[in-house]
Amino acid sequence: MDINALKTFLEVAKTRHFGQASEALFVSQSTVSARIKALEDAVGADLFIRERGNIRLSPAGESMITHAKSMMTLWARAKQEISAPGDTRHTIVFGGLPGLWDITLQNWLHTISKSHPNLAVTADIYSAESLVALVLDGTIDIAFLYDAPQSVNIQTKQLRTIKLRLVSSHPVARLEENWADHFIGVDWGMSFAVKFAAEFPNIKSSKLMTSLGRIAQEHLKLSKGFAYLAEPAVKQAVKDGQLFYVPEAPVFKRSAHAIYLPDSDKTELIQELIETL
Repeated sequence: MDINALKTFLEVAKTRHFGQASEALFVSQSTVSARIKALEDAVGADLFIRERGNIRLSPAGESMITHAKSMMTLWARAKQEISAPGDTRHTIVFGGLPGLWDITLQNWLHTISKSHPNLAVTADIYSAESLVALVLDGTIDIAFLYDAPQSVNIQTKQLRTIKLRLVSSHPVARLEENWADHFIGVDWGMSFAVKFAAEFPNIKSSKLMTSLGRIAQEHLKLSKGFAYLAEPAVKQAVKDGQLFYVPEAPVFKRSAHAIYLPDSDKTELIQELIETL
């Protein structure tokens, strides 16, 4: 399997455009087309539906996404382990949801890099579904997500509880009547979505939806609005007067989880690293 073909497939799937993919990969558009054709021949199915002015994933292409990402991660892991410096004793591969990077994983990565100088690390961002699949097939060693999967094949460790506070771009004494018109939705997982819907049944949509709290936070600094954000992430902005907590708004609590295979040959190291969180 040609790794460049997989990389090209993922880029076309992201951009939905052969020309933009060629620019991102620094190759000609004919090379992109040739790689996609070779990959389709190899798997025996069309990966894209090509319509005039529009390219979209076929059902086979949708199925290929997870496998392609998994193979790219495995390839990166193989290169890292083979070419690791002589004093590198262990490698670890982990992934997390976008929002968890801003809240805790970025600092954790820094911590373990300092405490384990001989540890080679591969880290990336994935969806919740991809994280579970990648742990189960052994592609990554640890995954961090909100909702723990119900699987006897996965070991789960609950991490610290995170407070989600409603913040606004301007000081308010209470929720304004039309506050929902300026609400920015952040994907904090299914559990939060259920609790939020029960608390605010009249809010059916939001002006902006994102999986990354930092996007909502930065947007609030520039325009009027409200969003539920993680307290650790907004604490300094509130202290500096850039954002404001909404008085009497309900505070939600959200737990994060680390998952890994219990029979991994790195279980002891994995547990040691998780404990630092």
